[in-house]
Amino acid sequence: MKQWQSTIKSISESLWGDVVGVGLVIGASLAMGYHTTVINGWPIGWMSTIGVAVSMMATRFVTRRNNTGNMIGLVATVNSAMVDYYLGNKGALLTYPITFITNAVSTYYWSQKKDRVPRPVDAIYYGNILLALVLALGLNYVGYTDFLSSAIQPEDLKMYWVTTAITTLTFSGSFNNPRMYADSWLFWEVYNGLKLYQNSLFGNVAYVAKYIFYFVNAALAWITWHAVRKDNEHKPHGL
Repeated sequence: MKQWQSTIKSISESLWGDVVGVGLVIGASLAMGYHTTVINGWPIGWMSTIGVAVSMMATRFVTRRNNTGNMIGLVATVNSAMVDYYLGNKGALLTYPITFITNAVSTYYWSQKKDRVPRPVDAIYYGNILLALVLALGLNYVGYTDFLSSAIQPEDLKMYWVTTAITTLTFSGSFNNPRMYADSWLFWEVYNGLKLYQNSLFGNVAYVAKYIFYFVNAALAWITWHAVRKDNEHKPHGL
C-alpha cells in the first residue's frame, strides 16, 4: 500500500476519529440548544442528539469493516425514522423499514465473510442502483400523497424530490453494502451533501453537524476501501 494511502487509512480507521465525530455532533447540538426541541410532545432534540451519536459509531465501525457497525445501524435506523417523520419526511415510515432490512442483511452477510475485503463494481452493483431508484420514487410518492388518496401538495413537492433523491442514494448504498463494494462510498458522499441540505431545511442542528463529519469520513473511507481492495486482489472475495 502506498505511503499516502496508508496514512489516510490510519486516519480513517483511527479511534480519535470516533471521539471527534461523536464530540462534534453532541457538542453542536448542546451548544445550539437543539437538544431541548420538542415537536408534538416528542423530544426530537434529545432523540436527534443521542441518535446521531449512535449513528456516528455505526458508520465508524463500518468504515473499519467491522460488523458491529451494521448491528448498531439497526438501532440508529429506527431512531432516524421517527425523527425524520416528525420533522416532515412523510415517506419515512415507508422507506426506513427497507433500510432496516438491508442493515439486517448486511449484518448476516458480513458475519459470513472471513476477510471482509471490499470488491470492485459488477452488474449486481448497477442492478441494485436501478432497484433503489424505482423503490425511492414509488414509496415516497405513496407517502407524500397520503397513500395515494390525494395529489402531492405544492408545498411538499420540493421536499418530495429532495427526499426521493436522498432515498435513492440511501437504498443504493444499503443494497450494495452486503457485498462490500468500495464504490458504495461515492453514494454516501453525495447522500451526505443532500442530507446537509435537507436538515438545514428541517433546522436539525445535530444532524447538520453529523453530515459535515460524514462528508469527510466518506471521502477517506472511499480511498481506504479501494486501497485495501487493491492490496488483496489476489485473494478470493467469498460471497
